[in-house]
Amino acid sequence: MTSTHTDTAVLQERRGPALWLRLNRPEVFNGIDQDVLDGLTAGLDAAAADPDVRVVVLAAAGRAFCAGADLRYARSLADAPAPPGAASAGNAFLHRVRAVLDRIESFPRPVIAAANGIAVGGGLELLLVCDLVVASRAARIGDGHAVYGQIPGGGASVRLVRRLGLSTAKHLMFTGELHPAERYLGTDLVVDVVAPEELVPAVDRLAAQIAGRSPVGLAAMKRLANDAHDTPLPVAVLRELEASALHERSADWREGITAFAEKRTPEFPGR
Repeated sequence: MTSTHTDTAVLQERRGPALWLRLNRPEVFNGIDQDVLDGLTAGLDAAAADPDVRVVVLAAAGRAFCAGADLRYARSLADAPAPPGAASAGNAFLHRVRAVLDRIESFPRPVIAAANGIAVGGGLELLLVCDLVVASRAARIGDGHAVYGQIPGGGASVRLVRRLGLSTAKHLMFTGELHPAERYLGTDLVVDVVAPEELVPAVDRLAAQIAGRSPVGLAAMKRLANDAHDTPLPVAVLRELEASALHERSADWREGITAFAEKRTPEFPGR
């Protein structure tokens, strides 16, 4: 079943078990402003409130995935008064960007990015907080901040290094160059590159496959995997054992072993 809820800056489309959140500012290459942040927040709220949503997909309308912050909007903040507790209006906006990106990264459901075109600056930072990225062959991906004398404000200087390694991250940040999506195959950024007309079907198939897994188990694995990079190995393994023991108390765990014994496909209740 597919249904669509229209928001000014972000479209919500229910496609089976997945909620697609589609950036909807194609006239400015889906540049990020306050409306986009509000729309993404509303979409994540909707996904969190609906247990039948097993996967979230970030996508975009038009020819670009996201060209980063809307620089016209960012420039308008330069003369705006600073909100209480913030160094400037622009700094307050970046804090909001960070909060939304952090929420996507830690969201308890798997998040897939469907990168249909240019993903640069904040667009790259959106990809970096998704669990999986499927890209169109038309997509071009890079950092881009250096081209206009900017530096990352949404976590790219950290997440890009962790995903691609120090030298590759520096090359992307220092040059500001965009590269075809195929260049990132085999790295920790893109899991698949498909023809433009195959992007939505490919993501639908991946979302359906993931949606058939235990939501409780996926949430636990995502949390463990996200924390593993910064956790000493003995501590990380201990956390996994503790999470595994806790998972054995779930209905999903019992359904999984029962389905295995009965030689049938499990139907996970998500609790």
